[in-house]
Amino acid sequence: MVGPHPQSMFQIAFPTGLLATFMPWLMLNRNGLAILLHPETGDDYTDHATHAVWFGEKLPLRLEMLRR
Repeated sequence: MVGPHPQSMFQIAFPTGLLATFMPWLMLNRNGLAILLHPETGDDYTDHATHAVWFGEKLPLRLEMLRR
């Protein structure tokens, strides 16, 4: 487990300028995977609790582990 994620996940970081083309690609090519997309603002709690977007199944997060 890593951070608030209750199961192993794979992380991909990409430049903000790619968001407009990368997000539709993720939506169409996720092949049944649950994908969490969120910004990295330095506020981990808000990034995961408020600014997160899920594609597919919304998995539970352990938000209590993150500082507000």
